[in-house]
Amino acid sequence: AVEFGRVRRRPHPPTSHSQLRERAGPNEDAVVEIDVGSTTARPEPRRRSPDNNNELTVMMRALGTSPRRVALSFLSASGIALAGNFLGVTSKLLTAIPEATVEASGLDLYFPRGEFKRCRARGYTFVIPSEWVADTFVELAKAQRDVLPLDLQMKRAVGGGTLPDSAYGPPGRLNRKGVSESGDTNVSVIVTGGMRGFSLRMLGGPEEAAEKLLRLSIAPEGSGRVATLLSAVEDKSRGVYVFEFNVDRGLRGSPIKNLSVVASTPEGDKLITLTVAAPLQLWDDDVFDRKCRKIASSFHLT
Repeated sequence: AVEFGRVRRRPHPPTSHSQLRERAGPNEDAVVEIDVGSTTARPEPRRRSPDNNNELTVMMRALGTSPRRVALSFLSASGIALAGNFLGVTSKLLTAIPEATVEASGLDLYFPRGEFKRCRARGYTFVIPSEWVADTFVELAKAQRDVLPLDLQMKRAVGGGTLPDSAYGPPGRLNRKGVSESGDTNVSVIVTGGMRGFSLRMLGGPEEAAEKLLRLSIAPEGSGRVATLLSAVEDKSRGVYVFEFNVDRGLRGSPIKNLSVVASTPEGDKLITLTVAAPLQLWDDDVFDRKCRKIASSFHLT
């Protein structure tokens, strides 16, 4: 380095590059060294001015917004879309998660997982097609049953049939009161209580138990119905019996195909039966058949 009034000697490490030595004043030992070994100039990186870096910010300010506000708006919109299942995005995301995990989280109670949504009642759970709804006929009957002891003027319903604990089906026909009339396509769960120490084995094996169900409950003598058992198996993974059978109702209606799942509670105090029923010809549709079997296979005690 050269300073005014004097020349300071600057040590320079050995190098293989050629050097240009220039005398600098009376002191011959002092040299100014210029390294010219590199033939390629290395330009310093160009620094952007603050104005260039903030072009986006300035533009957003002109529009009355900011990067932070844009980010918050994006996150808010994403949250609303997921919470509202916009365009089915939440349902599609849930299909990427194992069904058992989604069931444990309870998310499928609020959002359909793919084509199905979950129903959960006291002691059991199962899935139904996402387009199916609760049977308002059954819900109204249950409400009337619950308030009956409080209203001494209310007359008991005629028929005295067993009332399902829950029932679902496709959006059906509505009468003038806006209540869905009983349809042939539905899934229902009947809970029989008042037992003690009961188990499925007390009914015998699957086939024997199915024959008892058809003979005593589905098509008893004199009912005008004829039941035909198609299969009866035991699903040991769930501890249930699964029956498949057809019911010919004669002049009262078209034949019905049924898929029933029978389970007993671990305490042995209840018998819970889920039955999927639909006109026989509908089961010829592969999509419909798959949905009905999915309902039956998803049923288990909780």
